[in-house]
Amino acid sequence: MDRSLTYIVTGCTGYVGNVLTQKLLSEGCRVVGMARSREKAAHIFGNDIPELVLGDITNASDVEKLFSGDGPFAVLHTAAKVSIGETPSQEVYRVTVQGTKNVVDACCAHNAVKLLHISSTEAFPRGYFPDEELKTYAPDPAQSRKGYPRAKSAADQLVLRAAAERGLNASILMFASVLGPGDYSGTHMTQMFIDYMTGRLPASVNAGYNDFDIRDVADVLPAIFERAERGECYLFAHQPNRINDCLAVIQKMTGAKRVPTLPLWTAYLGLPFLRLYAKLAGKRPLYTGAALAALRERADFPIEKARRVFGYAPRPLEETVRDHIAFLQQEGMVRR
Repeated sequence: MDRSLTYIVTGCTGYVGNVLTQKLLSEGCRVVGMARSREKAAHIFGNDIPELVLGDITNASDVEKLFSGDGPFAVLHTAAKVSIGETPSQEVYRVTVQGTKNVVDACCAHNAVKLLHISSTEAFPRGYFPDEELKTYAPDPAQSRKGYPRAKSAADQLVLRAAAERGLNASILMFASVLGPGDYSGTHMTQMFIDYMTGRLPASVNAGYNDFDIRDVADVLPAIFERAERGECYLFAHQPNRINDCLAVIQKMTGAKRVPTLPLWTAYLGLPFLRLYAKLAGKRPLYTGAALAALRERADFPIEKARRVFGYAPRPLEETVRDHIAFLQQEGMVRR
């Protein structure tokens, strides 16, 4: 890592943000992080806490505060409103798109030496599948699914336009589904794991996606900052897996009771009841129509570019799930 730089991390207490922030700190870098809660940051980072700017990514003046110290600056933009359809689209768009615009504008104004923008394979247009080098990816919000995928596509569009038209040294890191220790915010996958271990998951479905360990990105983060090129996209994933692959690891590890596996189409029958229950209980639903749509997508993503350029090497899924569960137990999010 170039220790002459100040590394800015938006969303530094989020799932991806906190893991990558801890990597930067372990490398001896000066890190300035944006967060909304000092208490959450103290819990996550302990004594090794980054310099904090408490603020709102949608507020341009708050983003500007990240650049108030000594430069030059390298920026890791992880902040976004991740949703599988349970959050109003206006909020998802405001955080994900307006927040990205604020970061891009600040990077250009302060001549940031690098911007790494974290995106998602959810942003791909419907019917599109990436080539090995991701040369054919052109963000098209109108062709992406509504909600989070469309917002991510619009954010990607902002980043690539800034790289092409404003000379910003920006790259996009496309992520499949993230697993591994560090989920202090409780993603839907973590909630499903907890529900399974506590006997509240009635059934599984015969479907899956592509889950990879965020620590594998952290391992090559120095190489990413050094070698990512302007206007390029890089994809981080593993290989397609089934939900039952993860549950089998948990069952072996904890002795949790097996649950029946149902065809994916049966999950659609339960959507109205889940929505009603979530509304009455004031909780988010276990899954949504958007989540089921993602489970039907092709997920054998090409990761050869990330392997070749950065030395990215995803670890076995079983190790990731075991460590994820151990983390939840250690944090008291589920009983041992």
